Amino acid sequence: MLPSNRLVECANQLVHLASELGDPTSELLARELSEQIPSDLLNLVVVGQFKRGKSALVNALLGADLMPTGALPLTGLATVIRDGGAAAVEVRTREARQARAIAPADIRLFVTEEHNPHNVLGVERVDVVWPSERLRGIALFDTPGIGSLHRHNTAAARATLPRADAAILVVGPDPPIGLEELEYAREVAASSEKLFVVLNKSDLAGESLPELLEFTRRAVADALSIDVDVLPVSAKRARAAQQTGEEDAEFARLAAGLRNFVEGSGRATRAKSFRRRALRVAERLDTFAALRISVWQMPAEQRRRRRQLLLDALQTIDDRARLLQLALDDDFAQLQMRLRDLFDRLHDRDLADFRSTSMRFAALSTQSERDSLFAETIAGVVARWRAEALAQANGELEVFAQKYVRLARDIERAVWTAGLEAAQLDAVDLLTADIWFAPANLRLVGALVPTTGLELVFRTFADLLPGTLRRAVLSVRYRRLLERELDAVRGKMRYGMACELEPWHRRVRDAIQTSMNDARSTVLAAFDESPDAAGETEASRSVGDARQRLRAIRACIENGTAAA
Repeated sequence: MLPSNRLVECANQLVHLASELGDPTSELLARELSEQIPSDLLNLVVVGQFKRGKSALVNALLGADLMPTGALPLTGLATVIRDGGAAAVEVRTREARQARAIAPADIRLFVTEEHNPHNVLGVERVDVVWPSERLRGIALFDTPGIGSLHRHNTAAARATLPRADAAILVVGPDPPIGLEELEYAREVAASSEKLFVVLNKSDLAGESLPELLEFTRRAVADALSIDVDVLPVSAKRARAAQQTGEEDAEFARLAAGLRNFVEGSGRATRAKSFRRRALRVAERLDTFAALRISVWQMPAEQRRRRRQLLLDALQTIDDRARLLQLALDDDFAQLQMRLRDLFDRLHDRDLADFRSTSMRFAALSTQSERDSLFAETIAGVVARWRAEALAQANGELEVFAQKYVRLARDIERAVWTAGLEAAQLDAVDLLTADIWFAPANLRLVGALVPTTGLELVFRTFADLLPGTLRRAVLSVRYRRLLERELDAVRGKMRYGMACELEPWHRRVRDAIQTSMNDARSTVLAAFDESPDAAGETEASRSVGDARQRLRAIRACIENGTAAA
């Protein structure tokens, strides 16, 4: 089994070969792989549906209330926790050049939806060093839950899976494991070498616990075609026992099982995980090298004809890509229209309530009471509309992104297939770059809605009128003010939504275009260079040498981990 320094060396060699061969996608994938190998640590990812108690389980494993927990979905970003001599937390954002040290108690300010909604702070990662024997040899990932109203949390959780060597899937008794969790379990199992299944909150199951454990075991076994043990635990009860200096028996069995795994087959599991990912990158590089050599060994006339065939095929693919861009723009315009229509529906729905509310203003005796009611009414409208708009927008954007990720990958594969066919090579299912669209950050929706109606209230005149007339005038006046404010809120929220969505739209377009352009330029490069007919130029010898080194790396990876 290869030591960790050799794993990193293999990954770095893949990075250099990808750069040498001119395949930017392979270089990116190899570089990410080399960065995902912390020295001698097994990446253990805690995953599951929202509110299954993942963060509570992490806290029990740490023996400390480090990660925030609560009644509502909290965790919005993945946090990586490693063993160390003294507690330390670093937060890295997209804009900052250096990580920022924070107190452990302030983690919630960066990883929770309450304090960092939709990741408005631009946090890329949170790294924690925490003194804990149970973390020895482990990098523990606390991830957001899938399936909550915060759809971007699901995307963040899935983005963590490629880094997993092993995973703990946390399920619960009420409700028991469902179809969405089983689909997620398939993704987790495909991205990791070892899967633990933990039924948390076992104290709530009562006498039904044995039945629930067997149901969960059968459901996972049927879905994944593997046999797994389902371990019962109550993270909350375990943490309470720790605080009194005791140890919960169920949790002790789980902790012992994890420790035995890490100390027994943990290194082998980590090596297998690296092997699987590294070989896929190497396969892509080998195919690319074979493409170039095959083209260079063609007679000049044949190469010219095959290049023209490739250009014809790429023209067809370019047409597909343009149609895809037009479809994307059209779908996005339709999405914006639906969101604008949503604000119209919200406006019409609440208009009747506003008219009845105006009578309440007339019944109040002082201007300060009327001002307070006005501000409260508008604030309530803003909160309701923002929540409904975000729920619809996030749902539609997730479907939108999934659709175009799939179509973009299809186009990239089509480019590679065209290149391989032009080089008279068999088509293969190549590893493609991950295309992941970060969710739109809709923080401006509602942020641009200060109330304006209060500036228009004529205070003195109304208070001088007789009681009956004063109430009638105030009722009419506030009804008009409320209707005007409702129109202003609608306009400002539409503007805020447009300000946030258009940059997201451009990022989606750019990601798709970049994916296709990289594949196109990589494939065409093999046909555009002009070594001699025998392929004995320095360039072809260099690629041949790179391919030999690539084979040596593959053999090293395969043979070095075979003993595991």
